[in-house]
Amino acid sequence: MRVAHRARVMWGAAVCAAAVWACETAANTGGIQRDVIPPRLTLTTPNKTTPKQDTQNITAGMHFTATASDNIALDSIHIVFTGGFIGVRDTGFTGLTTTASIQYSLSPTQLAGSGGQIQIVGTARDGAGNRSKPDTIHIFLTNTQALQVSLLAPSAGALAGSGKYVPIQVKAVQKAGGVKLVGWVIGGVAGQTSATSDSVFTGAAPYPDSTTFTDSVLVTGTTGNFTVVGFAVDSAGRRASSLSVTVSIQSVATDNTAPQVEQFVAHPMEATDSIRVHATDPSGITRMGFTAVKLGTATVVGGDSLNFAGTSTDQAKNFSLKLNLGLLGPLPQQIVIQSFAIDGATALNRGVTGLSFTTPSPPGASRTDTVTIVNGRTVPLPAGGTIADAIYDKNTQELYLTNTTLSRVEVFQVANTAFVANGIQSAGPQPVGIALWPKDTLGNYADTIVVANSGGTELTVINVGAGGPQQILWRQPLPNFLIEKYQVINNGGFYSAKITVSDVSDRPQFVATVCRPNSGGATACAPDSVFAIYSTTPTQSSSPPFAGRATLRMEKLTQNPANYFGHLFWEIGNQGLNIAGDTLRVEEIRGNTSTVVLSGCRGVMVDFSTFGLGDSTFVRNSGNFTHAFMGEGGSISASFARVMSYNAQLGITAGAGTFTTCNPAPGVTESGDNDVDFGMSPAFQVSDFISNTGVHVSSIATNFNGATNAVRADSIYYLDAGLRLAATSPAAVGAPGMDMNYNHNFSPFGNCTPCGGSGSPNDRIIFAALPDATIGVYDTFHGAQIGSISIRDPIIGPLRVAKDPLGNQLLFGITARGLVMVALPAFVNPLPAPKR
Repeated sequence: MRVAHRARVMWGAAVCAAAVWACETAANTGGIQRDVIPPRLTLTTPNKTTPKQDTQNITAGMHFTATASDNIALDSIHIVFTGGFIGVRDTGFTGLTTTASIQYSLSPTQLAGSGGQIQIVGTARDGAGNRSKPDTIHIFLTNTQALQVSLLAPSAGALAGSGKYVPIQVKAVQKAGGVKLVGWVIGGVAGQTSATSDSVFTGAAPYPDSTTFTDSVLVTGTTGNFTVVGFAVDSAGRRASSLSVTVSIQSVATDNTAPQVEQFVAHPMEATDSIRVHATDPSGITRMGFTAVKLGTATVVGGDSLNFAGTSTDQAKNFSLKLNLGLLGPLPQQIVIQSFAIDGATALNRGVTGLSFTTPSPPGASRTDTVTIVNGRTVPLPAGGTIADAIYDKNTQELYLTNTTLSRVEVFQVANTAFVANGIQSAGPQPVGIALWPKDTLGNYADTIVVANSGGTELTVINVGAGGPQQILWRQPLPNFLIEKYQVINNGGFYSAKITVSDVSDRPQFVATVCRPNSGGATACAPDSVFAIYSTTPTQSSSPPFAGRATLRMEKLTQNPANYFGHLFWEIGNQGLNIAGDTLRVEEIRGNTSTVVLSGCRGVMVDFSTFGLGDSTFVRNSGNFTHAFMGEGGSISASFARVMSYNAQLGITAGAGTFTTCNPAPGVTESGDNDVDFGMSPAFQVSDFISNTGVHVSSIATNFNGATNAVRADSIYYLDAGLRLAATSPAAVGAPGMDMNYNHNFSPFGNCTPCGGSGSPNDRIIFAALPDATIGVYDTFHGAQIGSISIRDPIIGPLRVAKDPLGNQLLFGITARGLVMVALPAFVNPLPAPKR
């Protein structure tokens, strides 16, 4: 705010009134002489090398110094800010102040939203009203939130011809308040008589954080040059400008120079990728395109071109490669790409990439490119996020992916290689695992998916078929289990039961589905016998020794609460009778009902310190829904990671028929149900097999009939249904995903039909992601690598192999760019089947 000056001016007059004799005896003897000597002012920045200009970061504020002097008395200093900061600062003085040095410091709060080039102009005023000459400094204020303006077109070294249009593109970004106005100005005009400026308002508040203004200017001159500068104004009225670009005007009639052409390609590329071609010429561009030739041959395998009116001196277009994969051959293959452009001059000059530019261009832009074409097509996720699991439905030809970050299921339509924009938003909180709803043990399934919600304690069942909208059918609440240590205490001959409770109110994580058909050799799943096998993710409230440790559980899937049934797989930790350990007791809490589902009477002995599993245990079901396979991942408590298997063809005993009472000691009574699932691998089968304890399980896979199970850690380990290790494949760590051939129904020991002894060995393979953007192909019987598939980016998430209705196999994987889909070629396995 300006400080009032009136009192200080009057003080100047009073000085002479009080000392009139002295004033009258001066050189002007006729009266009091007015002060006409102006003050002096100098502005400086902290930059000692160039005190008139400086670069400062907004986080430390903005600082400069004003030094003023006067022969009698200073009245005030007036500072005006323009450009990236707009404002006025006034400083007043009292008394006989003849010199002053003012340190100006503006805080980050005062500068909020400011940035870029700021011009600071200062003047000083004395008591007689004299003003100093203005002094100017410039400070560039670095602020990522400030208004930023870029001139995208024309580019440096642009040429123009009379009667042609020069494209202009200005981009403005202001994240603190938005962009109000954006435009351009032509300066340094020489021979250019057309419009000298243009601008556009972005609309009413709130203003956009980022906007791009695309325009063009007609060249009317025949010689000379002109400059183009972009500018923008933000919501606070601050103005910023881009760097200027000089455009040279050339005569079209005498143009014998070929267009300048540059191309931009990725390394490597997918067959569906695009190439960007950019060409400039003062006579305008009439045609532009590219050709692709197979490396080392003259075979043209791709290319495209477009015609233009020739009125624009600068053209840039994206072209599809349009590759002829039949001529190209099996991927990966190398091609040579060269772009071209033809101008509108009488000579129809033709320019190609690979020639040197006479003006600056992006490094290496003007060249021919040798590019490797790899397998796959990558499609970005529609809204970003993190994918935890995926499953393919051949009936709908859609891939369903759990987007844990966005709490929804993404839907990828294979037929048109595109995502459904909004996915399934009723998938529940933070979905992780996903599985299909089995119809029979032949591999058929309904168009229904089951999702494990790690942000809640439920499983969500969702319809994905044509019979209705893709939405939730029902949510199934999951029970809580109390894992208890049952002890009998002898206190001087008096016995009592001591029950130590561990509350493991965990949330579901990964999930698989299995079914139990009706008896009598039937294959159809019984209506009430579809089960979810799921792992949990521990919560902070879990009691020791289960803090940070998870469990495996089962839940019957039903809409009728009267038929709810759950089971904690205690079988994996059962040490057997007469083995050191502690007696296990389990209670199920469902709603307001508590049920002892494993009493101390059963005498199950476990080691509580190792009973809990790692905090990221993977679960997969076999293709025919008769088996499941589990691998202990994440942070583990045991010395080695463990694996478990499940056979749904075996029985369950549960409920009232298992109720038992017993007297563990005189005067002590114990009672409860004793549910047992005979399908879960018992503790003596649970395998600790990974030789390198520093490497955790990163993924698992199981085949169609559950006879071959694979675990990915420091190598790939192949186990049979009894968890016996049969073979290993060396595979580098750092890439998690793997899956088996869809038709894989072999055993790694070859001891079943067809298994290892018959059937096509071409189906006896597994696909595993490697960290170098390739997918290794391995034989699961011999463990040897038999091939590889090159893709553009490394797979960093789940990998799935599926079969479409025509019998073609598809591979899906999550990369940093999104989802990559690969049509798998037919692999010939050179390794023989074992002799029977």
